[in-house]
Amino acid sequence: MTNYLIRRFIQMTLVVIVSSMAIYFLLWLAPGGPLDELKLAGAGGRANQGFTEEQIQRIAEYLGLHRGPLWGYVAWLTGEDWFDSIGRSDLQTSTCRAAENTCSKGVLRGDFGTSWQVARGSPVSTVLASRLRNTLILMISATVISLAIAIPIGIISAVKQYSRLDYVVTSFSFFGTAMPVFWFGLMMIILFGGNQSPLYKAFGFPYLPTGNVTYVRPPQAGSLAALLNVQAGSTMDIAIHAILPTLVLSLLYMAGWSRFMRSSMLEVLRQDYVRTARAKGLRERLVIIKHAMRNALIPLITIVVFQIPGIFGGATITETVFNWPGMGFLYVFALGANDYPVAMAFLFISAVLVVIASLLGDILYTIVDPRIRFS
Repeated sequence: MTNYLIRRFIQMTLVVIVSSMAIYFLLWLAPGGPLDELKLAGAGGRANQGFTEEQIQRIAEYLGLHRGPLWGYVAWLTGEDWFDSIGRSDLQTSTCRAAENTCSKGVLRGDFGTSWQVARGSPVSTVLASRLRNTLILMISATVISLAIAIPIGIISAVKQYSRLDYVVTSFSFFGTAMPVFWFGLMMIILFGGNQSPLYKAFGFPYLPTGNVTYVRPPQAGSLAALLNVQAGSTMDIAIHAILPTLVLSLLYMAGWSRFMRSSMLEVLRQDYVRTARAKGLRERLVIIKHAMRNALIPLITIVVFQIPGIFGGATITETVFNWPGMGFLYVFALGANDYPVAMAFLFISAVLVVIASLLGDILYTIVDPRIRFS
């Protein structure tokens, strides 16, 4: 196992390096990069951009474009405070002073630079941290709810194959898989959100907020927050705002995961060791839980562990539909605003989490199925 982990860490390091190269070179060196956009904005008289020629030059130095592709990538990845030690002070920017500790330390040391559109002048790490809590609330809630419901439903559907429950689960899975997320989100807003929702008008059901994380003013009469006397900005306020986006994501995940669990369980139930366990006189519940379910979870683990990058990255479409200020919404906004440092930091962290998720999946295989060993 130790040798396997060593090999995997070496592979992970190489994958992260290759991913970082792709992120840097594709974004910085593609036609229509950040400097072209800023120059066109200045030429078009777009005063809201507020970038002078001097500022554009300083941004070029900050991005490392004056160093050339290779050294610019090295500075972005590892920082520029060590250039003096190799006698290459000419590669530092005009604003980099190693003696005063103002040089970039590189993304490998957690220095993702400074945002220059989304939150101009703020460190990228601060911008990401300000949105991370909202994404974790949404994604962890949706993931836990989906797993808690999808796994039992998939198991019961497989055990009672071709029953009415199985047909209902299968139909729901097909509907959830084929349903566009943005459409379903809008339908949820129409049905449950705002004082114009049909359920509120026809039956007086309390309506739910349709966007944001908290209320900016006291909730209006007829809303669920007003019914529960929720204070704006409280934990309960955040929970109420998360109901609709969490519901949308949970139903989407449940549809796919329950179907996948059913297929995996059906394959396991036909194996010889399951028939042997039944022939030995074990109770059916013990056969299903101890012998069949553990092996059926192995394929599901492969899918679920890659939800880890999704927990960080958020659900881009859902966050956009519900105006939920999370990581996915931030990434789309950063791309639209050409805030390359924020977009690159998002992609780099996502790449690292994908590699970690892959390793975590291999480790979980050995826990679920003791027969699996990495030697």
